[in-house]
Amino acid sequence: MPAAPDGPTLSGPLTSDQVARASLRLTVLPTVVVGVLAIVVSTIAAGSLGALGATLGFVITIVFFAGGQYVVDKVLRKSPETAMGTALLVYMTQILVLFVLIAVLKDATWLNVKAFAGTIMACTLTWLGASVWAWNRTKVLYVEPVSTVDPDAEYDQ
Repeated sequence: MPAAPDGPTLSGPLTSDQVARASLRLTVLPTVVVGVLAIVVSTIAAGSLGALGATLGFVITIVFFAGGQYVVDKVLRKSPETAMGTALLVYMTQILVLFVLIAVLKDATWLNVKAFAGTIMACTLTWLGASVWAWNRTKVLYVEPVSTVDPDAEYDQ
């Protein structure tokens, strides 16, 4: 019989802190893989301008979405009832800013715009897909467990 794990795993209940860390790890890693692949493909296809466009798109996407997740996690800890509204506002703002960046840089000659936009799209879709996958795999405790039991509490038996 295998030994029991030392702590909660992704298949068991997790505290909100553990969920935030696991979710960030499970969304960043696939996005980094896709970003690096996009940089390699863009470098092969479009040379140094492609590499610059893909790298810039990758870095911007990681910073935007990791920053957004940080903000949503902070709001969730302080005011859980406003977390969903905050998450939607942050997400819509991120998507709007990314589209504005693509539109503003569409005529840039110092980078390959197709590599830039393609990398942003690929990394965004990967981040969102991995985020949904991570949140569906984690079981969030609705009530944080306490370490002591109140002996005066009444329990149904």
